Amino acid sequence: MRDFLGTDHDPLWRKLGVALGAGFLLLQIPPALALMAGQPPDSPAARVDPNTLASPWNGVGSLVVGTGTFSGVPVAPSFVLTASHVVAGQAASNVRYVLNTTGDQSASLLAKAIHVFPSASFPYDDLALVELQAPLPANAVIYPVLFNRVPPGQVFTLVGYGSSGNGNAGVSVTALPSVKRTGQNTADLIQTTVDSSGKTSLFYLYDFDGPTGNGSFGGPTLGNGLETVVATGDSGSPAFTTFAGTTFLMGINTFVASPVANATVDEKFGTLGGGILLSDPRFQAWLSNTTGGTLIAPPNPDADVPALPAWGAALLSIGLLAAGRRTHR
Repeated sequence: MRDFLGTDHDPLWRKLGVALGAGFLLLQIPPALALMAGQPPDSPAARVDPNTLASPWNGVGSLVVGTGTFSGVPVAPSFVLTASHVVAGQAASNVRYVLNTTGDQSASLLAKAIHVFPSASFPYDDLALVELQAPLPANAVIYPVLFNRVPPGQVFTLVGYGSSGNGNAGVSVTALPSVKRTGQNTADLIQTTVDSSGKTSLFYLYDFDGPTGNGSFGGPTLGNGLETVVATGDSGSPAFTTFAGTTFLMGINTFVASPVANATVDEKFGTLGGGILLSDPRFQAWLSNTTGGTLIAPPNPDADVPALPAWGAALLSIGLLAAGRRTHR
């Protein structure tokens, strides 16, 4: 796998009017999966989601690629969505989807084929579908995809497998394919580009705020017991949001970054994250065609999008971050 520790492209921040130097990091990190907890008394154990049918996230499984653990999310009875850089170039025989619907590793489904989005080039259009040899168990939740617009300020839930730790200390807990964790964050910014490559996609960007105060992108923290960020290698995990009482798959998490120039990502408070929004019409057409029209239809496809919060509107209209506003703990 390639390592994106630095590129020849300008950093994301130049697109926002702030030059923090060429050390800005957009990462595809080695195989592992993590969702971070806040500082004590919050803990990685407190973020664990039970492996039961009662969990709304029981359809989210670990995507095992060789010996590496990533994440994926079902969007149709025989299709799991993930990040393209997780499975691109892999033989289907090297990929399996592990579910924990009724207990630890209650089902393990082998891949039949890998379908990478045609223009995928990390981090742009970084999506792929894993077609399974057999349909998902009938008791596994399959999630409707959100094709409505998503405004800055939209709160979303992250669900993923693997290592974890506290935001004030970094990763400390080993990844396990049967342990999934949850947390939340806010789509601080919606961007179409993150460098000067000339490519475009549709990204949501967020920061890992600490227990109090605002992070690099602005906006309030969701609190020590809720706020999270994907950490080392958390590629392909889902981001969910709720409109009009219906839970939708909003996007796929694909990268993390440091807000400090020339710094290594440490998964602590201040870490930045981003992923691919699925509301791009290109993705809608691709998902529908590749799954043969078997995408799960939302119960309320015309759900209203919440009003844009005041601080999100300010970020959208300003389009930049003032130098020195970064908060890093």
